[in-house]
Amino acid sequence: MIVAQSGISLAISGALWENFTSRFLGSVLSRQILSPLNLVDNKLDLLSAQEAMECCTKDDYRNFLAGIHLADGKAVMISGSAGLVAGKGAQALYDSARLREFARLATESQNRFALVDFRSDDAVAVKSVNLSGGSETGSLIYIRPIYSMSLFNALSRARLISEIVLMLSLVVLLAVALTYILRPLRSVRSRISKVQLNNLDTALIPLDGQPLELQPILMEFNRMVSRLEISAQNQKQFASTISHEFRTPLTVISGFIQSVLNRADNLDVNYRESLLIADKEAFRLNRMLSDLLDLSRADNNQLKVLREPFDCLLSCHEAIRLTQFAFPDNRIIFSDASHVDPLMAIGDSDCLVKCLENLIGNAVKYSEKSSTINLHINGDDRCIYFNVQDHGQGIPLDQCDLIFERFQRAEGVSLRRGDSSSGLGLSIVKMLMESMGGSVGVQSEVGVGSCFTLTLQRSDV
Repeated sequence: MIVAQSGISLAISGALWENFTSRFLGSVLSRQILSPLNLVDNKLDLLSAQEAMECCTKDDYRNFLAGIHLADGKAVMISGSAGLVAGKGAQALYDSARLREFARLATESQNRFALVDFRSDDAVAVKSVNLSGGSETGSLIYIRPIYSMSLFNALSRARLISEIVLMLSLVVLLAVALTYILRPLRSVRSRISKVQLNNLDTALIPLDGQPLELQPILMEFNRMVSRLEISAQNQKQFASTISHEFRTPLTVISGFIQSVLNRADNLDVNYRESLLIADKEAFRLNRMLSDLLDLSRADNNQLKVLREPFDCLLSCHEAIRLTQFAFPDNRIIFSDASHVDPLMAIGDSDCLVKCLENLIGNAVKYSEKSSTINLHINGDDRCIYFNVQDHGQGIPLDQCDLIFERFQRAEGVSLRRGDSSSGLGLSIVKMLMESMGGSVGVQSEVGVGSCFTLTLQRSDV
């Protein structure tokens, strides 16, 4: 609408400008034509009666125009019964067809004035006046280029500037109008972009103050959020219940298996091997349920992660002890480059142990059975870094971000025979590290290995 209004305004402005120009130049040319007109009329007055009766031929017209000298593109010509004769200036500036067009427009116009090619740089104003001898004598036609006039140029520049100011004003008005119109949409988009599974209870958008056009859409959005919240709560409750309910029988099963293995000295080798496999699978399933429970607690904002000073060396030693027991076939080596005991970090000791367990467990799964896994710790004045290095298959570069998402595994990477992965381990690590105010990252090269780095803030305590 604003653009259409701008076009209409410019069209009206152009029409008014042309009307003003016509009136202004008509007055100017009416004054300026008097000088050449007087010269021609004086020559007509000097004709004898016989010459006046025989007048006028083209030679007479040339004689009348001979003493008229004009500058700045101005020109005169005479059009009468003998035809059209142009002055020297007119012949040099315009061809005969164009001069005939000027004469026709000027003589046929009601006020004997015409603007020709007004919208172009070659625009001219033409004024026609009858000579004193009557219609048989003819008309004097005065031609003047418009844009050679200093006043007209000044007016043209003023008009151009005014149109530019008008367009800029309309653009500013359009920008302000769009800003005002789109402000509610931007606000709604911002709120929608922040909706997450764990903040659905605050995702509802109030309808008060919203434009009437948006309210039906926002009402449907709020209904959708309510449905999603119910579904999410049911899903979270299901995961939490399953995790709790399964852990108790798994603990009992694992306890009985351990009891049989520890007390049955004369157990058959095949039976013992089967029980060891069952115990390992029970342990793996128990860890998977523990991961699901942690994720469920995090989704329900019930996961409690401490942010307090703790000795991270003790956590590293505990993680090494647990993983060496779980993976006896691999060499897991711990090296400390800090040479500081204790080494204090900000976070949660149990969470760091779990993160290191997950990283070392992954390193074992994706490496050769007898390969070495290195845990290296170092730091600077601000942070402490825990590096878990393996010499396994490596991860493609385009998969390095994907592996930290839930239930995702890197494509083209295979587990050792007999091992399995739920795709939860690294998402658990990322969630726990971010809850402690830290981070996790990876550097990897296919066929060489991977190095996962945990970063925690250093404590001065």
